[in-house]
Amino acid sequence: MARLPVPGSDSGTWGQLLNDYLSVSHATDGSIKPNVVNVSSLQDGAISSTKLNVSGGADGQALVKDSAQTGGMKWASLSFTFALTSFYKTGTLSVTTGTQRLPIDGTYTIVGTRLMVGTAPVGANLIVDVKKNGITIYTTQANRPTIVAGQNAGGPGSTPDVVSLAAGDYLTVDIAQVGSTTAGSDLTVSVIVSKTL
Repeated sequence: MARLPVPGSDSGTWGQLLNDYLSVSHATDGSIKPNVVNVSSLQDGAISSTKLNVSGGADGQALVKDSAQTGGMKWASLSFTFALTSFYKTGTLSVTTGTQRLPIDGTYTIVGTRLMVGTAPVGANLIVDVKKNGITIYTTQANRPTIVAGQNAGGPGSTPDVVSLAAGDYLTVDIAQVGSTTAGSDLTVSVIVSKTL
C-alpha cells in the first residue's frame, strides 16, 4: 500500500515513495484520476445530480443549505440589515418638528430605530417620531422610538406600522418628548433597514 515518506527516514527512497503515493489519485500529468472519490464514504451517500447542480443563480444570490434536502444546496437571495445615515441634533433637546430630510435611493424595509443621547433625559422618557414623506411610520403612537428616563440609548423598539421605502421617499425625525426634570442632549437617531438583493 502506498504511503507518504517519513521525515528523517526513507533516505534515498523518499522520491519514489512520494510518487507512488501521489499516483494513487493523480495521473502522470497531475490531474485527478476519474472515480477517485468514493461517494459511499461521504456523510450523505445519496448524492444526486440535483444536489450538486449549482447553475442558475441570479445576481445577488448565494448558495445556501437547503433544509428540504439532506446535504443539498439551493440558490437564495441575500439580505442585509444596516443603519441608514443618522440624524443628529446637538445641544439640549426641545420638542420640535424635524425639517432635515434623509433622501431614500433604493428599496428598503424598515426594521426599527435606534436612539442615543449624550445626556440622559430625567423625569420622563425621550420620544421621537420618524416620518416617511411627512407621515409617521408609527401609526400606533405608543410604539414610537423611546429612550427611558435615566438611560442613554433606546431601540430598535417595535416594528413600525409602515416599513416599505422606495427611491424618491424621504425620512424626517420629530422630537416629541425630551424629559421633564432634565432634557436629554446630543441626540443621534439611526433608522435600521434591511435590503434584499
